[in-house]
Amino acid sequence: MPDASDDSAFGLALDAALVRMLPALGAVFGVCVILFSAWDYWISPVQAAGTALLRIALVLVGAIAYFSWNGRFPVAWRCALVYGTHTGAMITSAAMLPNGLVLALPAITGAMFPLALVEPRLHRLLLLVLAPTLLFLVLGAAVLPHDVFASCVLVYAVTLALVAAIAVVQGRMRRAAFRAEQALAWCAHHDSLSGALARGYLVELATHDIALARRYGRPLAICMLDIDFFKRVNDRFGHPAGDALIRAVTAACVAQLRSSDYFGRVGGEEFVCVMPETGERDALACAERMRVAVAAIRLDTPSGPVRCTASIGVAALAPAHADFSALLAAADGALYRAKSNGRDRVEAAPGLP
Repeated sequence: MPDASDDSAFGLALDAALVRMLPALGAVFGVCVILFSAWDYWISPVQAAGTALLRIALVLVGAIAYFSWNGRFPVAWRCALVYGTHTGAMITSAAMLPNGLVLALPAITGAMFPLALVEPRLHRLLLLVLAPTLLFLVLGAAVLPHDVFASCVLVYAVTLALVAAIAVVQGRMRRAAFRAEQALAWCAHHDSLSGALARGYLVELATHDIALARRYGRPLAICMLDIDFFKRVNDRFGHPAGDALIRAVTAACVAQLRSSDYFGRVGGEEFVCVMPETGERDALACAERMRVAVAAIRLDTPSGPVRCTASIGVAALAPAHADFSALLAAADGALYRAKSNGRDRVEAAPGLP
């Protein structure tokens, strides 16, 4: 099973969520910042016009980041621009009003809490609040009495610590949910015993690749592999040894494949490998490598060493193959001939027009 705690995959998932949420959340944030102009008028009607223009101007600058611009604007920078300009509008406008920073402190600090919910990565959260925090400190030191400024800084620091704690907890919860989602997706796509692709998912991928191969005139081949006399292994060594052999055969075969190939379990001891961009000659060579790798397997058990061989049938995509089922049937026929001709061998399906 893949490592679902991979920080890179988790970060990409968080960024994808931010991309979806940012246009709506940013617009709501911007509207709220502008509507606070009514609060400015309540504090100082004379200065309210100036603060309203400042709020609108900064929100419009930040609104650039509501849009992705065809992916050329990374979401991290978009978030920084939205939060920096919108919160900066709140702080700068408040600093222009009598005792404005003190009165606006609940709104300024309160704006950090939604940020902790949408960006749980602590290092990014702290970078996002860095510029507004510096702006608050500089303007507060300039317009507030020292004792009032110290009290405001204390409140701000406590709020920031609480927001950071919420982000950490939120991050852990979202990481746990991400791991569960990844594990569920892996189980839906893979065979639980061998780790190979499940039959349904393999058919889905193969159907898609066959359609592409037909559309662009590209080669594609599959091989069907069956462990020879597998029932004897279960009867003589027990089912745990048979399960271990299934896993060993899977690992041995996958090690011979390219990253573009994929390997699935379609029956008890039957496997299918799909090889896009591969003609019959290369597919036969790959199948032979898998046959040799399987023959080299040695498993130690209390009842003695377990070894096995495999028979493999190979079929290359041809116009006569209507779909994946037809191609699979051709590979199955070649597999049957490999078994009939003595097993532990590779056979190719007859060429079709």
